[in-house]
Amino acid sequence: MTGSVRNSQPELAFRVFIEMLEVGAYPTNYTLGVVLNACCLMYAIGLGKQIRSYIIKYDIEYDTSVGNALCSLYSNCGSLNSAVKAFLRIREKNVISWTTVISSCSDNGDSGMGLSLSGEMLSEGVEPNEFTLTSVLSLCCVMQALSVGSQVHSLTIKLGYELNLPVTNSIMYLYLKCGHVQEAKKLFDGMQEVNLVTWNAMIAGHAQMMDLAKDGISAHHSGDKALNIFLRLHRSGLKPDLFTFSSILTVCSSLMALQQGEQVHSQTIKTGFLSDVVMGTTLVNMYNKCGSIERAIKAFVEMSTRTLISWTSMITGFAQHGCLQQALQLFEDMRLVGVRPNKITFVGVLSACSHARMVGEALAYFEMMKTEYKIKPVMDHFVCLIDMFVRLGRLDEAFGIIKKMDFEPNEFIWSTMVAGCRSHRNLELGFCAAKQLLKLNPKNSETYVLLLNMYISVGRWQDVSRVRKLMKDEKIGKLKDWSWISIKEKVYSFKPDFQFRPQCEEADQ
Repeated sequence: MTGSVRNSQPELAFRVFIEMLEVGAYPTNYTLGVVLNACCLMYAIGLGKQIRSYIIKYDIEYDTSVGNALCSLYSNCGSLNSAVKAFLRIREKNVISWTTVISSCSDNGDSGMGLSLSGEMLSEGVEPNEFTLTSVLSLCCVMQALSVGSQVHSLTIKLGYELNLPVTNSIMYLYLKCGHVQEAKKLFDGMQEVNLVTWNAMIAGHAQMMDLAKDGISAHHSGDKALNIFLRLHRSGLKPDLFTFSSILTVCSSLMALQQGEQVHSQTIKTGFLSDVVMGTTLVNMYNKCGSIERAIKAFVEMSTRTLISWTSMITGFAQHGCLQQALQLFEDMRLVGVRPNKITFVGVLSACSHARMVGEALAYFEMMKTEYKIKPVMDHFVCLIDMFVRLGRLDEAFGIIKKMDFEPNEFIWSTMVAGCRSHRNLELGFCAAKQLLKLNPKNSETYVLLLNMYISVGRWQDVSRVRKLMKDEKIGKLKDWSWISIKEKVYSFKPDFQFRPQCEEADQ
């Protein structure tokens, strides 16, 4: 029976267990633990609960193998509290017990408890194994707990796991996710053995850094490195998998690197991953962000299976590219085939209505979202409505929407109001919106400049002097915007004085 579970044949293990009961054999605690593990592997939660009743009846939850299996079963059921209780009832907890409960915290979204339990395990003198270490490092990644992760890194060296590939991969990904590129690169360069997980961690880590970058130049530099790593992966002789392609296409989307994205698309066709629904959706998203709506439509049409994310990506793409009627028609098609929209879908629909200045339709869809689909409006939904009224010059109605919101408006909403009021020459409302914007971000130099220009345009010189004094008090200087451009596979950044500065070395693409 144990061999069946180890060889990924849980159904066989369970049949053997049933036959054992039928002939009147009494199962041992170890046998019950093995069967519970088989139920976990089969996701046979109902059967697992029946065996759990047997265990409770005969009061053997304290047994190590039974308790470990129960903890895993409860975790698979999504009941972290029950999993922890099963763990606490174990009299003699071993490293498997601790690893199981820590993994349960990770699987059920309580990273803080998982890290706390890992600390308790060490204080109890239990030495972690490679599975414990990777689970704890995963929790550190989720919480971006670099200080704890660094301590775990030191512990792995002390315990002799510095050459263990899964552990090293986890440490490397943690450093990347926390923005410590040099530490990750040092680990990567020093590894005697690498696998596809290693390469994927490097690519995904740099992709993650793009989201965390402080400016566009840093983000582009991280994306450029991800593309170079992808090229090195090809040269290593390893074949990319679905995760690799998905990560690198996300990078291409962020970089708006259409040419590289098309090359990756060709590779997915050759490797047979194109039929995967995740890959199809990623391609639609990539082509949308790179400005090729025609290729996005083609990728969407060729998908054999479409999910809610697929439909939403295409609707959003139509809205962003000004194909407003197509966006609304696709939304109706999605509803017709029985796919239930979510809040992101309605952002795309309302955005299309906003750009088309279709007030009646926008308000109808907004009401449909609330009443028919029971979706509570979020900030982005209100942004679309406010933007629509601002475009039409109906500023009072835009302010009315703001007053109806259940939460405080963000900087983007007030920025939209300021720009709209200035464009439609309603300066009094513009002054009001600008003041609100400065409350949220008193260091925003663009708002000060916009406010100055509005006061100057109507000759309110006392207010001009007051704003300038505020800028001086807040130490607001001139605008320091940067732009970047790629020329002959080099990226250059420049200020408005057009003094070019190379930012990254030649991309080996």
